[in-house]
Amino acid sequence: MMSIKEVTEITGISASALRYYESEGLLPYVKRNETGKRIYDQEDLEWIHFTTALRATGMPIAQIQEYVNLYKEGDHTISIRKK
Repeated sequence: MMSIKEVTEITGISASALRYYESEGLLPYVKRNETGKRIYDQEDLEWIHFTTALRATGMPIAQIQEYVNLYKEGDHTISIRKK
């Protein structure tokens, strides 16, 4: 598990951007410890990299949100997500 500071060092993404991505639902599985601080794992890092890659293509936040929501619905949405 990693703190937000560690993730910013690994990814180069600011803490405020990470908090924004989470608040917009782009990082769907970020957990919190007993004091409420965010804790990140490898899956979260993968979502961060994926989200930033989509943003780099110019994809709007709303479309990324839609993708994440489809992902959370399960494998039956794979064909829709590919489109």
